[in-house]
Amino acid sequence: MKLHHISSSMMFVNTYILMDEKAGEAVLIDPGFINPELFQFLEQCPCKLKYLIATHGHGDHTGLLAEVKDRFGGLVCIHEDDAHFLTSEMAFRQFGGANLGLRPAAPDILLHHGDKLTAGDITLTVYHTPGHTPGGICLEAAPYLFTGDTLFHDDVGRTDFPGGSASQLRHSISVVLGGIEGDLQVLPGHEEFSTLAYEKANNPYFKAV
Repeated sequence: MKLHHISSSMMFVNTYILMDEKAGEAVLIDPGFINPELFQFLEQCPCKLKYLIATHGHGDHTGLLAEVKDRFGGLVCIHEDDAHFLTSEMAFRQFGGANLGLRPAAPDILLHHGDKLTAGDITLTVYHTPGHTPGGICLEAAPYLFTGDTLFHDDVGRTDFPGGSASQLRHSISVVLGGIEGDLQVLPGHEEFSTLAYEKANNPYFKAV
């Protein structure tokens, strides 16, 4: 399994591409909404995109899903509780995507807690972690844990957007993520990387139920 990371210039969204080069399959996580480096990479990527996964529905993470799917293929995946973001203009208006000529990409697969997605030898386990949005998810593909806007280094996602819930986020982090064993590398939707062991020891949300 090979990981490629891009931090896009707009809102510093972290985009991730996981590749099994032997099988020729790849998974894209959170393409962002202004990300020319992503298209440059995909033009020469040796793997075919199998899944395009959104960790949640906000437009800064999902704005390019339709264009990526049109140009490179792949099945759009999002948790069922955030599917409305991809069937309306709401997220794009909220984050200015409408002014950039972006359009929603209807989901092909609605995700649920405990689902597993495979691409070659890559297996991604879905954790439903609401709080930032109702359908926020984290994805485990050891040694990585992709946390979207649920968990950051020494911080957590905002809960003041429509559909946000501080109590749900506390449960998602302290119970759902707190129950994951092993010291995985935390790869968030923005900002710097961390580790699960560090966050469990230092992030107060892991101690607040």
